[in-house]
Amino acid sequence: MKTMVLVLSLLLALDVAPTLGIDASVCNPGSTISYYPNGQLKSCPLKDITLIGGVRCNMHAEAEFYELGMLKSCVTSDFFIYEGIFCNEYSTVSFYESGKLESCILSRRVDVDGKVCVEMEPISLFENGNLKSCSTPH
Repeated sequence: MKTMVLVLSLLLALDVAPTLGIDASVCNPGSTISYYPNGQLKSCPLKDITLIGGVRCNMHAEAEFYELGMLKSCVTSDFFIYEGIFCNEYSTVSFYESGKLESCILSRRVDVDGKVCVEMEPISLFENGNLKSCSTPH
């Protein structure tokens, strides 16, 4: 019984723990670094190309984080693919706190909710994955 209580306690503790231990060590030294009131990193320019939550964020570009450490936005250093949506390299990609894609610049056309969204233009999604906006072919 004690083992079961211990396991359940550990699972509950892991469930509410931050998913990403990001700190100012990823920031470019001497740059402006912003923090939340609780001391967690809010934003900074990155010192190196940094893999954060599956996204390769570009060096010297601003990265923003949610209070629990999850990536809010950054400029990619490579193409980023999210559920069939191809985001362009060297452009801003943003996420909801849940980790779901909020917006990016498309690197290729994509069909979302029956609409064709064109490449090299922004796409925005609702948190449930439905299309919020995009540019369509003329």
